[in-house]
Amino acid sequence: MVQTSRLSRRQFLAGATALAGAGATGLRPAFSADAQIEISSTWGADKPFQKVVDAFNDKKLGVTVVNRFDGDYEAATAKAVASIAAGRPPAMMITGWKFGYFAKRTLGARDLREINAAKAEAIAANFNPSVLPLVTIDGALIGLPWAMSTPITFINSTLWREAGLDPALPENPDTDWLYGAARQLDSKLKDKHATYRSALALSNNEWTSQSFIQNAGGFIIDPAGKLALNSPEAVAGMEQYCAPAFEGLWLPVSAKEQDAAFEAGALAICTTSSTRATVFPFGAAKAVTTKFPGLPGQARKMNSGGNFLAVYTRNQEQAEASLAFLEFCASREGQSIWSSVGYLNTSVHDIPLINEFMKPAAGQLTDGLTAETIWPGKRGLEGQTIWRKWVSRMLLKETPVADGMKGANDELAALIGAG
Repeated sequence: MVQTSRLSRRQFLAGATALAGAGATGLRPAFSADAQIEISSTWGADKPFQKVVDAFNDKKLGVTVVNRFDGDYEAATAKAVASIAAGRPPAMMITGWKFGYFAKRTLGARDLREINAAKAEAIAANFNPSVLPLVTIDGALIGLPWAMSTPITFINSTLWREAGLDPALPENPDTDWLYGAARQLDSKLKDKHATYRSALALSNNEWTSQSFIQNAGGFIIDPAGKLALNSPEAVAGMEQYCAPAFEGLWLPVSAKEQDAAFEAGALAICTTSSTRATVFPFGAAKAVTTKFPGLPGQARKMNSGGNFLAVYTRNQEQAEASLAFLEFCASREGQSIWSSVGYLNTSVHDIPLINEFMKPAAGQLTDGLTAETIWPGKRGLEGQTIWRKWVSRMLLKETPVADGMKGANDELAALIGAG
């Protein structure tokens, strides 16, 4: 079950030598006339993905790629549903890991091996075998494992210092340490500082709540593929996640508002995607980083997030043209360009971290990462929405945690059981 596969950096390195000689096939002009493919993308022209597209197009291989920004994962997937229903699937789409089953069973993501087996195997050989299960659904290789991040802790170093907290951060923090620091921040700075408004934000989403559930020894979906939100461990993890909001140390807001508050100095501590290591340390917050908090006395079991590049077109020439782009994305050159975005390196290529603030994320990769929840069934897109709704209801005290976990489990069980 993908939900519980551990992705260890040690495993990543194992077998790399053997794979190095089987890297992507030589890039060369492959089409007599220019083939144009559009990618439904979660990134606009101002993001590093566009640099990958531009570098590929500059090679003039007979394929031109157009990067079309379609919003976040949910928005892009919803647009794909509509275009596929109209008989106009996107040639390719950047698809969130969490929609793997939905992509294959409902959207019809192509098995790369059915398009061209030799090219598909050469592309896959550029990635460590331990990440390939993330893009293997129902036995089909449905994409290139493109982006992997993990939640880590960002701290406003100025506010931290003003509150008199120790600048030496623990390598493996836990909630006792983090929540204690949040209380001291509130005690020292609340109503006494020009910008400070809240000590802590753990991100009001399904991703970081999954981390708490796993770190408590629970599962959202267990190794047998069954929903496990009703377990005592899962409930305990969610209670720890909600605790600082109930105590008044965390004022839950949207992800966009959270980021803006942190960068403006209104928020002292923020747990969010490791990709923010490209911006938070260099803004007014002068952020420093450490790992995501574990739970006292419990083994750490962190999760990842991100996306894969999938092919959806039914046209064979378009599909072959898509593979030409994937060959470049998988190459050392493509991976090196892409690394500037701040995602973890999932390839066998030796690519250095972009900065020291990424070290906690790399450490979590070394410790081992599971996937974010990959919702089963043809209605997996709805499953994501349902779980997010219940997370918000519990966090905002609209329902007690135990009742909320049971409600989420029951509603999701009915949805998954329906297909």
